Amino acid sequence: MISLMASFSIRTLGTIYPLVFKSTLIAKTTILVNTFFIMCHLLFWLVFYREYISSGKATLKQACFLAMIGSFAVSVVYLKKLPFVFDTNINLPLFLMNPYVDAVVPLFSSAFHLIFFVAFKNALAANEKIALNKPVLSIIIGITIFIGLQLIVLLNFLATGRFQWLEHMPRVVAVGTVPLMIGAAFSILFFYYRFYCFLDSGDRRKDNHWDF
Repeated sequence: MISLMASFSIRTLGTIYPLVFKSTLIAKTTILVNTFFIMCHLLFWLVFYREYISSGKATLKQACFLAMIGSFAVSVVYLKKLPFVFDTNINLPLFLMNPYVDAVVPLFSSAFHLIFFVAFKNALAANEKIALNKPVLSIIIGITIFIGLQLIVLLNFLATGRFQWLEHMPRVVAVGTVPLMIGAAFSILFFYYRFYCFLDSGDRRKDNHWDF
Protein backbone atom coordinates (compact mmCIF):
# COMPACT_ATOMS: atom_id res chain seq x y z
CA MET A 1 0.00 0.00 0.00
CA ILE A 2 2.89 2.34 0.82
CA SER A 3 4.60 1.66 -2.52
CA LEU A 4 1.30 2.18 -4.36
CA MET A 5 0.75 5.58 -2.74
CA ALA A 6 4.36 6.64 -3.37
CA SER A 7 4.32 5.61 -7.03
CA PHE A 8 1.06 7.29 -7.94
CA SER A 9 1.84 10.41 -5.91
CA ILE A 10 5.04 10.88 -7.92
CA ARG A 11 3.26 10.18 -11.18
CA THR A 12 0.53 12.72 -10.36
CA LEU A 13 3.09 15.32 -9.29
CA GLY A 14 5.04 14.77 -12.48
CA THR A 15 1.90 15.20 -14.57
CA ILE A 16 0.96 18.50 -12.95
CA TYR A 17 4.53 19.83 -12.67
CA PRO A 18 6.51 18.18 -15.51
CA LEU A 19 9.53 20.44 -14.95
CA VAL A 20 10.21 18.52 -11.74
CA PHE A 21 11.61 15.67 -13.81
CA LYS A 22 14.16 17.86 -15.54
CA SER A 23 16.43 16.92 -12.63
CA THR A 24 18.32 13.71 -13.35
CA LEU A 25 18.37 12.85 -9.64
CA ILE A 26 14.58 13.11 -9.37
CA ALA A 27 14.12 11.13 -12.58
CA LYS A 28 16.32 8.33 -11.23
CA THR A 29 14.55 8.40 -7.86
CA THR A 30 11.20 8.10 -9.64
CA ILE A 31 12.38 5.04 -11.56
CA LEU A 32 13.54 3.42 -8.31
CA VAL A 33 10.24 4.17 -6.54
CA ASN A 34 8.20 2.82 -9.45
CA THR A 35 10.41 -0.28 -9.63
CA PHE A 36 9.95 -0.83 -5.89
CA PHE A 37 6.18 -0.54 -6.32
CA ILE A 38 5.99 -3.02 -9.18
CA MET A 39 8.25 -5.51 -7.38
CA CYS A 40 6.07 -5.27 -4.25
CA HIS A 41 3.05 -5.87 -6.45
CA LEU A 42 4.70 -8.94 -7.97
CA LEU A 43 5.61 -10.23 -4.51
CA PHE A 44 1.99 -9.80 -3.41
CA TRP A 45 0.77 -12.00 -6.24
CA LEU A 46 3.40 -14.68 -5.62
CA VAL A 47 2.45 -14.93 -1.93
CA PHE A 48 -1.26 -14.67 -2.70
CA TYR A 49 -1.05 -17.52 -5.20
CA ARG A 50 0.97 -19.76 -2.89
CA GLU A 51 -0.80 -19.06 0.39
CA TYR A 52 -4.46 -18.28 -0.36
CA ILE A 53 -5.56 -19.95 -3.57
CA SER A 54 -6.79 -23.48 -3.02
CA SER A 55 -5.92 -26.12 -5.61
CA GLY A 56 -9.56 -27.14 -5.46
CA LYS A 57 -10.63 -23.91 -7.17
CA ALA A 58 -9.10 -24.45 -10.60
CA THR A 59 -10.74 -21.49 -12.34
CA LEU A 60 -9.57 -18.99 -9.73
CA LYS A 61 -6.11 -20.53 -9.64
CA GLN A 62 -5.73 -20.13 -13.40
CA ALA A 63 -6.97 -16.55 -13.26
CA CYS A 64 -4.47 -15.79 -10.47
CA PHE A 65 -1.69 -17.30 -12.58
CA LEU A 66 -2.65 -14.90 -15.39
CA ALA A 67 -2.39 -11.97 -12.96
CA MET A 68 1.05 -13.19 -11.91
CA ILE A 69 2.16 -13.31 -15.54
CA GLY A 70 0.87 -9.77 -16.05
CA SER A 71 2.73 -8.48 -12.99
CA PHE A 72 5.94 -10.19 -14.06
CA ALA A 73 5.70 -8.74 -17.59
CA VAL A 74 5.23 -5.20 -16.24
CA SER A 75 8.15 -5.69 -13.84
CA VAL A 76 10.38 -6.41 -16.85
CA VAL A 77 9.26 -3.13 -18.45
CA TYR A 78 10.28 -1.23 -15.32
CA LEU A 79 13.48 -3.15 -14.64
CA LYS A 80 14.91 -2.36 -18.06
CA LYS A 81 15.15 1.28 -16.94
CA LEU A 82 17.51 0.46 -14.05
CA PRO A 83 20.74 0.68 -16.10
CA PHE A 84 20.03 4.42 -16.53
CA VAL A 85 19.71 4.80 -12.74
CA PHE A 86 23.11 3.21 -12.09
CA ASP A 87 24.79 4.74 -15.15
CA THR A 88 25.57 1.35 -16.65
CA ASN A 89 25.32 0.15 -20.22
CA ILE A 90 23.64 -3.24 -20.54
CA ASN A 91 22.75 -4.70 -23.92
CA LEU A 92 19.16 -5.80 -23.43
CA PRO A 93 17.36 -8.03 -25.95
CA LEU A 94 16.14 -5.99 -28.91
CA PHE A 95 12.51 -6.96 -28.45
CA LEU A 96 12.53 -5.39 -24.96
CA MET A 97 13.63 -2.09 -26.47
CA ASN A 98 10.73 -2.09 -28.93
CA PRO A 99 8.25 0.68 -27.99
CA TYR A 100 5.39 -1.75 -28.68
CA VAL A 101 6.43 -3.58 -25.49
CA ASP A 102 5.95 -0.44 -23.38
CA ALA A 103 2.64 0.33 -25.08
CA VAL A 104 1.07 -3.13 -25.01
CA VAL A 105 2.40 -4.95 -21.93
CA PRO A 106 0.76 -2.70 -19.27
CA LEU A 107 -2.58 -2.99 -21.08
CA PHE A 108 -2.46 -6.78 -21.18
CA SER A 109 -1.30 -6.87 -17.57
CA SER A 110 -4.30 -4.80 -16.46
CA ALA A 111 -6.61 -7.02 -18.50
CA PHE A 112 -5.21 -10.12 -16.79
CA HIS A 113 -5.72 -8.52 -13.38
CA LEU A 114 -9.28 -7.58 -14.31
CA ILE A 115 -10.01 -11.19 -15.32
CA PHE A 116 -8.73 -12.37 -11.95
CA PHE A 117 -10.74 -9.95 -9.84
CA VAL A 118 -13.96 -10.71 -11.72
CA ALA A 119 -13.32 -14.42 -11.04
CA PHE A 120 -12.34 -13.59 -7.46
CA LYS A 121 -15.60 -11.72 -6.88
CA ASN A 122 -17.62 -14.63 -8.22
CA ALA A 123 -15.70 -17.06 -5.98
CA LEU A 124 -16.32 -15.21 -2.70
CA ALA A 125 -18.09 -17.32 -0.11
CA ALA A 126 -21.19 -15.93 1.56
CA ASN A 127 -19.35 -14.86 4.73
CA GLU A 128 -16.55 -13.28 2.69
CA LYS A 129 -18.89 -11.15 0.60
CA ILE A 130 -19.78 -9.07 3.66
CA ALA A 131 -16.19 -7.87 4.04
CA LEU A 132 -14.82 -8.12 0.49
CA ASN A 133 -17.63 -7.66 -2.02
CA LYS A 134 -17.39 -3.84 -2.15
CA PRO A 135 -13.58 -3.74 -2.03
CA VAL A 136 -13.31 -6.23 -4.89
CA LEU A 137 -15.86 -4.24 -6.90
CA SER A 138 -13.80 -1.11 -6.14
CA ILE A 139 -10.59 -2.59 -7.55
CA ILE A 140 -12.47 -3.85 -10.61
CA ILE A 141 -13.59 -0.27 -11.26
CA GLY A 142 -10.08 1.06 -10.65
CA ILE A 143 -8.46 -1.43 -13.02
CA THR A 144 -11.11 -0.70 -15.67
CA ILE A 145 -10.26 3.00 -15.47
CA PHE A 146 -6.57 2.22 -15.89
CA ILE A 147 -7.34 0.06 -18.90
CA GLY A 148 -9.10 3.06 -20.44
CA LEU A 149 -6.09 5.29 -19.72
CA GLN A 150 -3.70 2.68 -21.14
CA LEU A 151 -5.85 2.50 -24.27
CA ILE A 152 -5.27 6.24 -24.70
CA VAL A 153 -1.52 5.61 -24.49
CA LEU A 154 -1.73 2.78 -27.03
CA LEU A 155 -3.92 4.71 -29.48
CA ASN A 156 -1.61 7.72 -29.24
CA PHE A 157 1.35 5.46 -29.98
CA LEU A 158 -0.39 3.91 -32.99
CA ALA A 159 -1.37 7.36 -34.29
CA THR A 160 1.98 9.13 -33.79
CA GLY A 161 4.51 6.30 -33.79
CA ARG A 162 5.98 7.72 -30.56
CA PHE A 163 5.50 6.09 -27.18
CA GLN A 164 4.46 8.53 -24.44
CA TRP A 165 3.06 8.03 -20.97
CA LEU A 166 0.04 10.17 -20.16
CA GLU A 167 2.16 12.69 -18.24
CA HIS A 168 4.23 13.33 -21.37
CA MET A 169 1.26 13.97 -23.66
CA PRO A 170 -0.18 17.43 -24.44
CA ARG A 171 -1.15 19.26 -21.25
CA VAL A 172 -4.88 19.08 -21.90
CA VAL A 173 -4.65 15.27 -22.02
CA ALA A 174 -2.10 14.88 -19.23
CA VAL A 175 -3.85 17.14 -16.71
CA GLY A 176 -7.32 16.09 -17.82
CA THR A 177 -6.63 12.47 -16.95
CA VAL A 178 -5.26 13.24 -13.46
CA PRO A 179 -8.68 12.98 -11.71
CA LEU A 180 -9.25 9.61 -13.37
CA MET A 181 -5.80 8.42 -12.34
CA ILE A 182 -6.32 9.53 -8.74
CA GLY A 183 -9.77 7.94 -8.61
CA ALA A 184 -8.43 4.66 -9.98
CA ALA A 185 -5.50 4.65 -7.54
CA PHE A 186 -7.79 5.21 -4.54
CA SER A 187 -10.18 2.52 -5.77
CA ILE A 188 -7.30 0.05 -5.88
CA LEU A 189 -5.89 1.24 -2.57
CA PHE A 190 -9.30 0.79 -0.94
CA PHE A 191 -9.27 -2.88 -1.90
CA TYR A 192 -5.78 -3.53 -0.52
CA TYR A 193 -6.60 -1.76 2.73
CA ARG A 194 -9.86 -3.66 3.27
CA PHE A 195 -8.18 -6.89 2.22
CA TYR A 196 -5.44 -6.26 4.78
CA CYS A 197 -8.09 -5.66 7.46
CA PHE A 198 -9.89 -8.83 6.44
CA LEU A 199 -6.73 -10.93 6.76
CA ASP A 200 -6.14 -9.48 10.21
CA SER A 201 -9.72 -9.95 11.38
CA GLY A 202 -10.91 -12.49 13.92
CA ASP A 203 -13.11 -14.22 11.32
CA ARG A 204 -10.09 -14.77 9.10
CA ARG A 205 -7.95 -16.19 11.94
CA LYS A 206 -10.70 -18.58 13.01
CA ASP A 207 -10.56 -20.57 9.81
CA ASN A 208 -6.90 -19.88 9.02
CA HIS A 209 -7.71 -20.43 5.33
CA TRP A 210 -10.08 -19.23 2.66
CA ASP A 211 -12.96 -21.40 1.58
CA PHE A 212 -12.01 -21.28 -2.10
